[in-house]
Amino acid sequence: MWAQTSLLSFNHALTGQDRAYEQITDVPPLTIPTVGGLWSVSYHVRPSISVPTTAQLWVTTALFKNGQLLAGTEALSGIENSDAVVQDTIGQTFLHTFAVGDVLTLHAYRIGQAGSAAIISNGDGRTTIAAHWVR
Repeated sequence: MWAQTSLLSFNHALTGQDRAYEQITDVPPLTIPTVGGLWSVSYHVRPSISVPTTAQLWVTTALFKNGQLLAGTEALSGIENSDAVVQDTIGQTFLHTFAVGDVLTLHAYRIGQAGSAAIISNGDGRTTIAAHWVR
């Protein structure tokens, strides 16, 4: 059994306070379908980070299960002391036991207020969540 988000195109600006998770609502929730048990989950996120001065700016992403942080799913990208723009792909692959109907959502926050940070997805690089039932 397999579940994953569709091909998505969006640009979600991260405008919140430092370390304040916000849900990336452009990525639809992924609901564990008809079989509970052990699932292999992989998520990939394309952050875009721009700092116009020699400041620092970081983006942390994570998956939440039923509205609560799934500890160990955090991923980080950032710029330190550089006038730069960075886009890359971050994420995690992990095993977790889920019940039928559990809902996974993507969340992110920024660390630093100089510059701009966003989560994006388009034909040049996708943001996605995928889950495969193991047993």
